[in-house]
Amino acid sequence: MRMSNLLLILLCSILPVLLTAEMVIPINVIGNLAVIATPESHIGNPNKTLYADIPNLWCGAQKLGEHLDVEYGEFTRLSDGKVFPGTLNQGKVYLEIGKANVRVAGRYRCEVRTLDKQIHSGNLIIYLPPVLDFPSAVRVSEVLNARPPHVIGAERKGLHGERMVLECPMLGNPEPMVRWDKDGEPLGNSENIEYDGNNLILKELAEEHAGKYRCTGDNSFPLFVDGPSIPHQLYFDQDIKVV
Repeated sequence: MRMSNLLLILLCSILPVLLTAEMVIPINVIGNLAVIATPESHIGNPNKTLYADIPNLWCGAQKLGEHLDVEYGEFTRLSDGKVFPGTLNQGKVYLEIGKANVRVAGRYRCEVRTLDKQIHSGNLIIYLPPVLDFPSAVRVSEVLNARPPHVIGAERKGLHGERMVLECPMLGNPEPMVRWDKDGEPLGNSENIEYDGNNLILKELAEEHAGKYRCTGDNSFPLFVDGPSIPHQLYFDQDIKVV
């Protein structure tokens, strides 16, 4: 018997099995995927917690475009592993947030259990535009309704030769990129300037260091899922005098 005939016989024998075998169809976890935290203010310190209004997260299950009810769900904050039980509503699971500390922003994993007792998971994210979270109380003020948001620090005076630290404690998700300007021009490197994280250090004050310093925090994220990334900025100005 020719080889081609043998192959034909073999194919005919296994074809019914292939046609009747149950196909494995993936179950997808769906949800709002990303939400944006809206800060109530852009200034925080140990005596003034920064809060934001945050939409609820939700997720559910879907198979071939059809909704599947879930019987349980929970959300895990990936930054610290903290687990939040979800609230069931119409076969979906919700994490109710509302007004919360801005530090809850970040990445989350949603896990749902469908009625067949199978566990499925997907990732979600809470975006946060740049804010300033100072490690101690400071004298600063926010310019009302400024766009981009604009914070102004109290005038600072320093003596010739002393060391001065200009803070820029930017917080956001994703983490903001920070740059420094002096009198409207990008601040270059010099032997008398160094950086500690986002903070600028003037090692030995001289007359040339007097002026207006601005740190700008900048991060980008889409305003809706699969949309283009939109830049978000925050300005923090500090006026320095050398005496």
